[in-house]
Amino acid sequence: MPGVDTKFIEGHRTVLTTLLEHCLPADRIDTDAPRTRFTDRFRFLGKPAYARFRLLGDPPVAGFSELAVRVAEFTASPPGITTVFIVENETTYLAFPSLPGSMVILGGDYAVTRLAELRWLRDKRLVYWGDLDTHGFAILDRLRRLLPHTESILMDRSTLTAHRGQWVKESRPTREHLPSLTAEESDLYQSLVDDDFGHGVRLEQERVPFSAVQTALAALQDSSSQPPHDEGWPGPPRE
Repeated sequence: MPGVDTKFIEGHRTVLTTLLEHCLPADRIDTDAPRTRFTDRFRFLGKPAYARFRLLGDPPVAGFSELAVRVAEFTASPPGITTVFIVENETTYLAFPSLPGSMVILGGDYAVTRLAELRWLRDKRLVYWGDLDTHGFAILDRLRRLLPHTESILMDRSTLTAHRGQWVKESRPTREHLPSLTAEESDLYQSLVDDDFGHGVRLEQERVPFSAVQTALAALQDSSSQPPHDEGWPGPPRE
């Protein structure tokens, strides 16, 4: 139809959702998908989700230290990886220290839950580091519901109070119930919700000094952990 293209759909999704719900047969509508997810609700092919990651030690994969791959095709771990870190800030991701046997994934805020499709993460030590604010804990909670063995670093009371000079304001804090947090995490989350430190206190991860990151990673390495099974990664075919 003249004038009807993807740009037209993007600009009129609310009206089109109502119209399509009345016009389409029931088998063309996924009622489990919310109305805000137009593509999923009407069973259109959506954009693929990508995982962007860096390898923090040797060896590189096919000569690359950083890659972005489709989540649906990321079916096995790169070889030699025992620990996977997930961070939210791109600068933090790019500056993350070298660490043998480890990789870091750029999380993408609440979209981090798409990483649960990477089934091999269940066999790795999984460590999440997000902003120290209510939404940071909400993202951690959602990730841990899907991957219960997820640990956290630098999301504790001592880290928050040690960096008072770096606090900023969280404009729209959440107050939702987060059942998957540990007792310590839950206690700090409640303090943030109750404004115990002041209204909307927030410590963004990129404001934490590099030395504090190195100290936290050193402590993590010293902690006892049974090395998980590494299924390996077939990688590209040899010529």
